[in-house]
Parts: sequence; structure tokens; C-alpha cells
Amino acid sequence: MRLTRATEYAFRALRFLASRTEERWFSIQEIAEAEQMPIQFLAKVMQHLTQAGMVHSACGKTGGYRLGKPAKDIRLAQVLLAMEGPLAVNNCLAYPGECGFEKVCRMHPVWEELQAAILGVMQKYDLSMVTSTDAAGIQTTRTRKTAVRKSPARKPAARKTPALKKAV
Repeated sequence: MRLTRATEYAFRALRFLASRTEERWFSIQEIAEAEQMPIQFLAKVMQHLTQAGMVHSACGKTGGYRLGKPAKDIRLAQVLLAMEGPLAVNNCLAYPGECGFEKVCRMHPVWEELQAAILGVMQKYDLSMVTSTDAAGIQTTRTRKTAVRKSPARKPAARKTPALKKAV
């Protein structure tokens, strides 16, 4: 299971808004630059969040976005469901009653437990719990760490010179 990029951007945009201490509207440009997201895509994400009531928007020169309710009142599960729709880890759970094996399938309870666990974890946390604020200010630039794979040391392959290529 993999969440969409839109959902990831929604979490990042909400975290950005929740981490700000100033009482003002933040432009789509500010959010996009700080979180390194494409503006056009972020605009669509913000529409979903606005429709879900998590964000308020205002038009005009001084308009923008801000949280629609306190961060402590926004559960991560609400964000997930607003962006992804109903969660179903497989078709059996997405369309109850359509699977002919539902009553006898020994995997069915496992899928149900997995789905409940995912929603349970997301329901356990609110936006304020994943937002860091400090008196010194917030660092708005993101740095992405790339995992470096360590592979066993190999001997470099012998390079073929033009003379060797002809012989081969």
C-alpha cells in the first residue's frame, strides 16, 4: 500500500501551517517554496483540505491559507481519508459482500486487522503532535536524506582497450 503524492503534500502543507506562530494568511507560493512542492499540484491539494474544513482560504492580495481549526483538532486519519477516500487494503474490504470467499477465507480477518491498525495509528495522532515549533523559529527548508546502499566491495571490471576489443 502506498499513499498518493497528494496525501503526502497535504500532510506537509498542514504541518507548515500548523508550525507557524504568526496570525496571518500564507500564500500558496510561500507554502510551495518552503515545502518544495509544485504550486499547481499544491493548489489542488489545498482545495481538498479547504473542502474538508481543515484549511480556510481567502482570495486577494493579502489572502492565502491558514488552518481551519486548531492543529490539536485535526486527526491524521481525517487528513488521510479526506485525501485518499475510504481506506481499503484490498478489494475484499473495499467491496464487502462481493467476495465469494469472505466467509471461509482465513486471510479476511488478517486484512481487517491490518486496515483497523492503519486507521488506529492515524487516529491516535493529531496535527499538533507531528508539528515542531520552537521559540527560536522554524527552519522552513527541507533537506532530503538519501539512503546510501552499502554493497560488498567488488573488484572493478577490467577495461577493454581498443586493441582488446578487436581480439574479442
